[in-house]
Amino acid sequence: MTTGERDGSARKYEAIRQELRTRILSGHYQPGDPIPERVVADELAVSRVPVREALRQLERDGLVSIIAQRGAHVREFSAENMHSLYQAREALEGMAARLAAERVDEDFLAPFMVQFEGLVDGSIDMSPTEASELGNDFHDAIARGSRNATVIELLATIHDRVRLCRRLAYGHASPAWSRRAAEEHLAIATAISRGDADLAEDTMRKHVSTWAGFLRSRLAGDVPPPNSDDTI
Repeated sequence: MTTGERDGSARKYEAIRQELRTRILSGHYQPGDPIPERVVADELAVSRVPVREALRQLERDGLVSIIAQRGAHVREFSAENMHSLYQAREALEGMAARLAAERVDEDFLAPFMVQFEGLVDGSIDMSPTEASELGNDFHDAIARGSRNATVIELLATIHDRVRLCRRLAYGHASPAWSRRAAEEHLAIATAISRGDADLAEDTMRKHVSTWAGFLRSRLAGDVPPPNSDDTI
């Protein structure tokens, strides 16, 4: 195989991986759903080989489970899986917030703060799904704002798992869920913009810990989403 052929194969495999990742995180495939190699290959007009490689990488990313004789399925999370995931997330997100505060760059925070303020006071109308995506982008931006390549890489994988985990526990966010998240995100952004590293880390860790508790309770069927009478 020539270098050009290898590059072409790598691009094809990565395109398939990204397509399957998008399907998983968007809810096209639900937790526990099978992802048959043959069906995907037919849909994307490719052979099964790059599909198989893409699924193996998604397994390493924590989004897919591959079981002998059963094939690939979208990963499901147990309470223990979720606990370990959020322990790691709390530590890394707290570190990212601290580093972002120490390297404060208000330019990347300003658009988020305007939108969070609007969600809190009701001056901005945003669907729960749009608000959830805004929150995802905010957490990704803080990771990048840390300017620590290892933190960025680890959180990219953790954030994908968290999004899948949230889908399993909640489904779609309610308006009240979105407002509560916006309030906490605004507090984190304010601490970072002021360069208060201690407060930024503490606020972020509390935010992650609080929502981990809600997710655990939700999986157990104990409570509705925070501050909400809405059904999700």
